[in-house]
Amino acid sequence: MTASPEENSVLKPEETKAYQRLEKNFTIDLLWIWVLKLLREGPKYAYELRQEIQTKFGFSPATVTNYTILYLLEREGVVEKVEKRNSDERIDRKYYGITDLGEKLMDTAETYLRTTINKLFHKSSSSK
Repeated sequence: MTASPEENSVLKPEETKAYQRLEKNFTIDLLWIWVLKLLREGPKYAYELRQEIQTKFGFSPATVTNYTILYLLEREGVVEKVEKRNSDERIDRKYYGITDLGEKLMDTAETYLRTTINKLFHKSSSSK
């Protein structure tokens, strides 16, 4: 059953399915960009990334999604495993760091997103 226009008028914009799809597309579906943003700060392990995404960006990807993204990024050469050893000289955890390709990808993504946002939201003087 479809809601009538009168019923829809009580919805807030962020309650609409359209907005919820936008939010999902820019968070979970583009998880790689959030991961690379954090890896620019330094190497991190998968669980740490997930926690920081929740704390700093306000959404929580599924654990399996986080590991899948790291695997795919590593396979493409965008991130690499970084060994960190504990006091016993054993490898402590699997840390991931951003590669030069990852840095270039972030720069390219930033340019693309800025251009896209400008196209969508720039108010031209002829629209007055």
